[in-house]
Amino acid sequence: MSADVVIVGAGSAGCVLAEKLSRDTGRDVVLLERGPGRWPGPEERDLRRLPIGDHAPHAVRHTTDLDGLTAARGCAIGGSSVVNGGYFLRWHPDDFAAWPDGWGLDAIDAAYSELDGGEGGGTMSVTPVSDDELGDAGRAFERYWSARTAVRPIHDRWPVVGVNRVLGNRSGMLRRTAAEAYLAQALGRPNLRVVPDCEVRRLQVSDGRRVAGVHTDRFTVRAGEVVLTAGTLGTAQLLLASDLEPLDGATFLEAGEHRGLAVSYRRKEPAEPGMVLPSVLHTDGGLEIRCYRDDFATYIDGLPHSGPMVEVTAMHRSPVRLVAGGERVRLEFGEPSAEVTAAMRAGADEMVEMLHSSEFADIVVPDSVSVATVPGFSQHAWGTMPMGVRTDALGAVHGTEGLRIVDGSILPTGGRSGPHATIMMVAAHIGNRLSDGG
Repeated sequence: MSADVVIVGAGSAGCVLAEKLSRDTGRDVVLLERGPGRWPGPEERDLRRLPIGDHAPHAVRHTTDLDGLTAARGCAIGGSSVVNGGYFLRWHPDDFAAWPDGWGLDAIDAAYSELDGGEGGGTMSVTPVSDDELGDAGRAFERYWSARTAVRPIHDRWPVVGVNRVLGNRSGMLRRTAAEAYLAQALGRPNLRVVPDCEVRRLQVSDGRRVAGVHTDRFTVRAGEVVLTAGTLGTAQLLLASDLEPLDGATFLEAGEHRGLAVSYRRKEPAEPGMVLPSVLHTDGGLEIRCYRDDFATYIDGLPHSGPMVEVTAMHRSPVRLVAGGERVRLEFGEPSAEVTAAMRAGADEMVEMLHSSEFADIVVPDSVSVATVPGFSQHAWGTMPMGVRTDALGAVHGTEGLRIVDGSILPTGGRSGPHATIMMVAAHIGNRLSDGG
């Protein structure tokens, strides 16, 4: 098999790239996806569930060195947009201050607006959690903090330091996936071939620099350009498995993650069903406080009950190594810095105080609040091949020919919101540039 462009991974970024690059009828595009060809139905897309359990058909898990914790990723047409919580917040405008040339705020806003703008909420059908959908914990959380900090107007798209009602990529209580938003409209194009159930094992490399295709578990695809959109973890696996001179035989790649402390409690009454995360607080110290609706065991099959929680997440870069070995990279975490640890501990103390406040008196069982001793992580690995350092502003990998990356690997900085909307924004911007001739 051969193509002008082979795209590896039909996830949130890959679906965007496949649609945009195949607009040119003279460009032959092949999109490879290791997940099944059956598109997820309403049951899998229900936002009242997170289909990432051990036996979930549309997810894979990576091991970590944190006791009992694994990293889950979507493995489906649509990728992690099929299995995540539906959270679709932009980063703050000043999170982009250190991005390379070509990433001015006007261009960034235009790409975000393609995804979340207009009356219909853009291609991703982005809408805020309504007052009726907030749930009792979310209402108490917003009442408590609205008396103490700023509140973003519910329909504004840019977040603020203060209370931010979550925006979701959804149609009612169903996730709106990248596949529905982008890939579906391109499936009839004769120059686009989508190949599911096809796992790419390594890149086809000559002289350590020229990438001429990919080797899969079924066949080899020759291509003028290979675009990796397999997500930060999947892309790292392929880079480490391939003989690329710029990586100089590396056995791991350094990434960033968001570490968080869980402040758990018991509820007096069961929570109302709904989106797992309806509201967050962004602090001027770089924390994102996530008021989850209910115990994660309510959303994920096979997960032991641990109680609902408020998570204090440091949106600073905390280190994680993506280590080669077997079919998937393993995540090995370093210790959060003293600054990050202190910020999380101080934030957790504030959340304990909040959960003992009058706003939560009808929700929280007295004396049930506890703070985790070891921080978890947010499933947000990014930045192994950052723009301006290892890749250019359109994701082309320095020191190679025919290789581009367009996923969380190339984020040059972290942001103060989760990365999903921003990764899709990057894909939309780069896809538009490439489809216009660069």
